[in-house]
Amino acid sequence: MLCLDVLEFLTCSQYAGSGKILHTLCQHTARINSVKWMRHADKSPETELVSASSDGTAVVWSKDDAGGYSPSTVLQGHESMVTLADGRYVNDGRGLLIVVTASVDSTIRIWRRTDQGDTMLCTQILGLGSGLCLSLSLGLLPASQALLLACGTDDSRIQLFAENSESGDQGPTEMVKVDSLMGHEDWVRALDFATDDCGDLLLASGAQDSMVRLWRISASVGGAIKRRVCELAAGEDILPQERMFSVMFRGGPRHFAVSLESVLAGHEGWVYGVNWHPSVTGDDGNRQRLSLLSSSLDKTLVLWSLDEQSGVWLDAVRLGEVGGNTLGFYGAKFSPDGNSVMAHGYQGSLHRWRHSQEQGSWNPDVTVGGHFAGVVDLAWEPGGQFLMSAGADQTTRLHAPWVRPGVTQVTWYELARPQVHGYDMACLAMLSRYRFVSGAEEKVSRAFQAPNNFVSNFHRICGLDPEGDLEATAMRSTPHGASVPALGLSNKAVYETQEVLLDDRHVKNEYPEAYFVPVEMTEPPTEENLIQNTLWLEVQKLYGHGYELYSLAARPDGRLLASACKATDAQHAAILLWRTDSWQQVDQLTSHQLTVTQLSFSPDSLYLLSVSRDRRWTVFQEQQNTVGNSRYQMACTSSKTTGVHSRIIWCCAWSHDSRYFATGSRDGKVAVWGKEDDQAPSDQLVQFCLSGVPLQLPVQFCLSGVPLQLPGQSVSALAFAPKLTRPHVLAVGLDCGEILLYKWSPGSWSKSLHLDSSCAHHLTVKRLSFRPGIGATSDTKDKYSASSFAQLASCGSDHTVKINNIYLDKL
Repeated sequence: MLCLDVLEFLTCSQYAGSGKILHTLCQHTARINSVKWMRHADKSPETELVSASSDGTAVVWSKDDAGGYSPSTVLQGHESMVTLADGRYVNDGRGLLIVVTASVDSTIRIWRRTDQGDTMLCTQILGLGSGLCLSLSLGLLPASQALLLACGTDDSRIQLFAENSESGDQGPTEMVKVDSLMGHEDWVRALDFATDDCGDLLLASGAQDSMVRLWRISASVGGAIKRRVCELAAGEDILPQERMFSVMFRGGPRHFAVSLESVLAGHEGWVYGVNWHPSVTGDDGNRQRLSLLSSSLDKTLVLWSLDEQSGVWLDAVRLGEVGGNTLGFYGAKFSPDGNSVMAHGYQGSLHRWRHSQEQGSWNPDVTVGGHFAGVVDLAWEPGGQFLMSAGADQTTRLHAPWVRPGVTQVTWYELARPQVHGYDMACLAMLSRYRFVSGAEEKVSRAFQAPNNFVSNFHRICGLDPEGDLEATAMRSTPHGASVPALGLSNKAVYETQEVLLDDRHVKNEYPEAYFVPVEMTEPPTEENLIQNTLWLEVQKLYGHGYELYSLAARPDGRLLASACKATDAQHAAILLWRTDSWQQVDQLTSHQLTVTQLSFSPDSLYLLSVSRDRRWTVFQEQQNTVGNSRYQMACTSSKTTGVHSRIIWCCAWSHDSRYFATGSRDGKVAVWGKEDDQAPSDQLVQFCLSGVPLQLPVQFCLSGVPLQLPGQSVSALAFAPKLTRPHVLAVGLDCGEILLYKWSPGSWSKSLHLDSSCAHHLTVKRLSFRPGIGATSDTKDKYSASSFAQLASCGSDHTVKINNIYLDKL
């Protein structure tokens, strides 16, 4: 994660500290590098923010009448990636909004908007030669409303640009360079302004030299420096060296002095973020609390405070992580009231601490989280109590609702990270509540089982009765937890914590391999616990494929597992079947010529459906052999003459009654196939044929303002709703990230719901899955009946997993 502002704190305050994502804003087409709220001087709620992206644009988002945020202005003009953005309102009667953007093209652009409309114009371009701007911040000069822009550059300096007007109050203004602050010995990565109670402007800077520097900018009259009252009262006769600069503003010269206030040495790694404590509103107005938050790659946050007696800045509080495989913090922010801090790391993790007035300490708090790369697959636990997802961030994650007494609002959290791997994940399949199999970009499938510590924590957090969990009762002899040895890929079981005696100083005990510590949790775990203490133990590796795993499927009873890998010929496109009690390969099914893109067992376990890059589907049917063991035999398959798809078939799905299955392709077609004879005996191979007319999804775009439609909207995911009525409800996920819901009956398609990028995804939908049951679970307290309620889980290349409530009776 590269950027963070306090949007999360606004959402957390509405849910009693639990945290919830309220809005997803979609406009950029590449990575977002910076976000920034536009603050109001009167402390009123923020209504606008600005974002900068690698697509070469910055976007100003404004709150609309519906309570959401929409792009009001797209700032275009940079010739390369936009890396930084900042903005603020200028309350001087002119109603200005000033936005500053910095780019890899070695320029800084100044954008202005008046109160007469939403149009923002680029009024000035500041060139940096061949240099780069690595940080920037906007402030107001003391005793004036003149803008001051601070830019940290790759020459270890801080460039100061001030607003200057040579033509009087009503004349145009421009930013002119007034000073260059030297002191840091490496790149300046973070800047932040604050105004103290004396009216002076304080600038905090953090750099890759592991130092934080504080600068003071004071107003002066006629070249005489206006000293702080506190300094004169203390009788100080040794003052820091000061540099002077002047600007023309509102028809007259303004003089200012810059001095180094302090150097804060407390970090051992690069300092990537600094943030001043927000001003506190009291009876005598707003007061600035002299407290600074700094974040570093040394895995620590430091709260610096000014000691009023000695006048020395001290590290009052130190927060951070112990252990894990994270790379430290890339930034941190105070909450609006200053009682919480939130930090973010390179791997997408969010960390939150809340100050306890009773205990007088800072304690870790619950916050939102998720994958930091594309999510490639997901699967529900057979009972629907939790959702498992696998991502290209090399992790599998378990998501479940946090059930709290007296709290009706249901919020989902990451409760465990069963697998932290060394390869990007590709697929997964749930065998039972506490067992799953995953496949990554390797030739091996890995089976996992939940440890005792997770099971007990899962019951407490989700409000489940341990006595009613039969599978958990049978697992009481399993290990406490799991850990990954150094340079290893397999989660090893930990049966008990090992304590090294003081007199046992053998070299093998200096670096223990078991980092797991049993933790009793009543709320969702923090990032530190997720990384180290929620792993599941690996119980088996399955060898047999010649190339990287691509798809997995488990039979509903969990007794059989089907796996397929990447392939360019029939030999490697074979599907392998495994018994999950003995982990023995029991069959090899051949039909396809290229990679099998998805596998799916029918709900009655009689059929196994496969779809492939060779534009064909195949149905394998279960048959009993002479010794009573079941095996699967190819019952029917499509061909160039019987198939309707002209491109890769990406996805498939079975209906709840196992009578129909659907296939979706890159050609934009969704076809439903049904049994030719429902009365055929079970020992006879069944035949499936096309049922009705396929659905063709068009691509819509505008050419010279004229809407056009072309065939070919790629279908990437399918799922039938688990509702035992007619017509069937089919969810269709598209390559553009949207999700469509159709009511289908033989020969009839009726679109009933359209989830756009704000509710669905803004990149490819990789998998869709309805929660087992019709919503009759403990966390779905709703005015609608359970029979009309369903939950649709989706994952996509936009790094997100989403669960949408679908009221089937209202479609």
